[in-house]
Amino acid sequence: MRFRVLGSLELSGQAEGPVCVRPHKPRTLLALLLLHAERWVSNALIENTLWEGPPPRSAPGNIKTYVSQLRRTLAALGDVPGRIVSRVGAYRISVEPGELDVFRFEESVRLGREARHRSADGEAVEHFRAALGLWRGEPYEDLPLSLRRPVTARLEELRWAAREELIDVRLVLGQHHTVVPDLRALTIEHPTRERLWCFLLLALHRSGRRADALDAYQAAYRSLASGLGIEPGAELRRLHQQMLADT
Repeated sequence: MRFRVLGSLELSGQAEGPVCVRPHKPRTLLALLLLHAERWVSNALIENTLWEGPPPRSAPGNIKTYVSQLRRTLAALGDVPGRIVSRVGAYRISVEPGELDVFRFEESVRLGREARHRSADGEAVEHFRAALGLWRGEPYEDLPLSLRRPVTARLEELRWAAREELIDVRLVLGQHHTVVPDLRALTIEHPTRERLWCFLLLALHRSGRRADALDAYQAAYRSLASGLGIEPGAELRRLHQQMLADT
């Protein structure tokens, strides 16, 4: 099985393409179980997630019905029985290594960092690209923001770290020309992330585009001043001075 939660919830079996779970409440329940994969999720938390305000008296029975629907959906995709188990007042979903895209993302980032540590830069690029390629949207976007925010914040930070490490290792490999378009797009989308500007200046300068690099510094200066009310930090200023001195 494959469970995709880095975006809207999708399932797929060995011989099936992505399948969306319908209707809304079973879909939300599965997303909640996957948010807490391998851990017990109480009926109380399920009820608070599925219903706004006080849940109906029929909530425990409704939850059992939704779980049965999910089990049938999983079985139709060729999954083995016992994926979702229950005990008094709680449910749990089990996932094997490689089945949940969140875990695959974290593992690919870890492998990329290990490869960098071994100076296997080409291998690191592949792992970081594989990790970032799993993202299709907001993590666990089928769940209320208040519920998913802590996990989402951690995953987003790891995603940014993977992006920056991928760019860094591509610069180490001398891919200065090919990384510039990606950096242009990222600095437009995220104009106050100073490290992106540092990468862009380096890539442009190492590509022999000194004038473009100096222009990029001015763009960074304006973006940081208007977006955050600050001037460029020490690293960005140092790069700028190096480029001014490089005649």
